[in-house]
Amino acid sequence: MRRRIPGVQIKCGLWLGVFALLGACTQGVRLSADDRAQLAGQPAIQVLNYETPLPRIKSGVHNPPTPGAVRQHAAADPATLIAQGFGRLLGKKEKLKNLRTETRPQPRPVADNARHYRDKYRRGLVLELWVDEWGFTSLPADTQSYAMTLKARSRLSRVEDGGVLWSTGRCHVDGNNSNREHQLAGKELTGGIKLRKLLAAARDECARQLMRDFDARG
Repeated sequence: MRRRIPGVQIKCGLWLGVFALLGACTQGVRLSADDRAQLAGQPAIQVLNYETPLPRIKSGVHNPPTPGAVRQHAAADPATLIAQGFGRLLGKKEKLKNLRTETRPQPRPVADNARHYRDKYRRGLVLELWVDEWGFTSLPADTQSYAMTLKARSRLSRVEDGGVLWSTGRCHVDGNNSNREHQLAGKELTGGIKLRKLLAAARDECARQLMRDFDARG
């Protein structure tokens, strides 16, 4: 059975087995010059995100904070923050006045394609963003401190037919790589302002990574 992956197109020749396929194919759609030139002329580009699941917590201490408590203290949904940050950066760099950002996350699962929103938006484009992974892992040298990891994806599609214009956008923030900007004390997971500052830093980093991919020429 073939597994459908939202926003990913697999381009290759003959099917030579699963492993050969994964090694030989190019995944994702790079934004073409023609589609880029037409962005400003679209009726609207709807920017939306899907609700982020509760964070995964791997702890070396007894009675670690619960995922629900961490999510509640975070206040804002990580995917919402990234979508807003990316939308602002995209609008500025591409000089777009037609971006329309949804304020509430969409329920999971991620839609198979943008035709899902045809009744709601009718025409134009949809820029979707969702978080694939969000978690906190206690550090080996200091189990009272945690590193945050976050992976998100984005795609741009036509509402009318669900055609994908761009789906190679991915971002990855990893506090395990000695990046103190994405580390915090365990007590900050459910108290204080460090978690929210960390998520703001992750938002900015993800927005930059996604913008670099969006800028890349196919």
